[in-house]
Amino acid sequence: MQKIIVCIADGAADDPSLCPDGTPLERAETPVLDSMTRHSVAGLCYTIPDGFSPDSDVGNMSLFGYAPVLHHKGRAPIEAAALGVTTSKDDLIWRVTFCRTENGVITTPCASSITQEEGETLIQALSHACGGTSCTFIANRTYHHLLIQKNGLQTLEEHHRRRTQKGLPSFVTSGPHMLQHMPLDTILSQYPASLQSIMLNASTILAERTPKANCLWLWGQGSPYTLPAFSTLYKTNSCIVSAIPLLHGLGHMAEMQVITHPSFTGHPDTDLTAKAYAALAFLQEPENSIAFIHIEAPDHCGHLGDSAGKKNAIERIDKELLPILLHEMPEACIVVTTDHLTPAATKSHAYGAVPFIAYHPKLPQQTAVRRFTEAECKKGMRLTEDTLLIDTLLKRIH
Repeated sequence: MQKIIVCIADGAADDPSLCPDGTPLERAETPVLDSMTRHSVAGLCYTIPDGFSPDSDVGNMSLFGYAPVLHHKGRAPIEAAALGVTTSKDDLIWRVTFCRTENGVITTPCASSITQEEGETLIQALSHACGGTSCTFIANRTYHHLLIQKNGLQTLEEHHRRRTQKGLPSFVTSGPHMLQHMPLDTILSQYPASLQSIMLNASTILAERTPKANCLWLWGQGSPYTLPAFSTLYKTNSCIVSAIPLLHGLGHMAEMQVITHPSFTGHPDTDLTAKAYAALAFLQEPENSIAFIHIEAPDHCGHLGDSAGKKNAIERIDKELLPILLHEMPEACIVVTTDHLTPAATKSHAYGAVPFIAYHPKLPQQTAVRRFTEAECKKGMRLTEDTLLIDTLLKRIH
């Protein structure tokens, strides 16, 4: 089977209407990527179906070849799968995010300056304070963790029923990055009373222990679930190379090989060379055909409002990742895309079709799409909203 490498530059796409001087993709110097684009199938694809928040769990699930409308049942259970956490099907798993607020609104949706040691210490303090309740905190990474709510599914269903009886809309949660500058009191009041209490008490505890965070936000809830094995769906083995627990969880759920390393950081200092060689080593085995390489840095910079940092992260992919893949596996099909838009101007995610290229050295040179940018890829093919990119790619290859 043709060797395929899918490079996911998380959040690399932006909103051109918010970038008067050009998007980070447009401003970046990417000679390697530009050359690849001219020998590729290029265009726009959709990763976020209607009704879903434009987040990485949904977008990456789509890019892995799993339609979210069929398979997605919450973000937090995916991250729990990365940690090997097992719970009852009646329990709810919640994503815990430490953030900062001022005057009742979220101003820093991710307290990313919290270290691993600080995060674990804070979770220990929260666990001690919540002892005896039906909720258990689970430490994960720096500013994002998990909470297990015993029999939470029934509690949430009852909460939904009460809201329906009062003529209120269904209860829906959003990540703090999607709630910036919105009054939190109104949103918090929609949560079940028991969870409101935990969030308020936990926020007080955070504020007493660190200047980096004064708010705990619960979202992305769901009960444990599974995915069909990738090898069963696509008749080949695959791997995910990433620093991010969310991607590790998706990989474990899809029974992919999950490849991580301390040098994979999820930040702009991540070791792209090591990521490239990890994917190549996996593909050397005859039975392995598809490697996903996930790069978090563009999204990280976007959430910080750092457009220049986002541009630099894209340029590093061009200088440090793609040349190795092209040199070491010249006959491979190399896909470059992103899971969603992360406009630096809003520090949040946004809806919209994302650019992609599918490069192969034997493809004839095309002139319609000259660069891997939002505007240029708009000149190429446009997949329908219910079409998965990996499905289209495999059909064209075969």
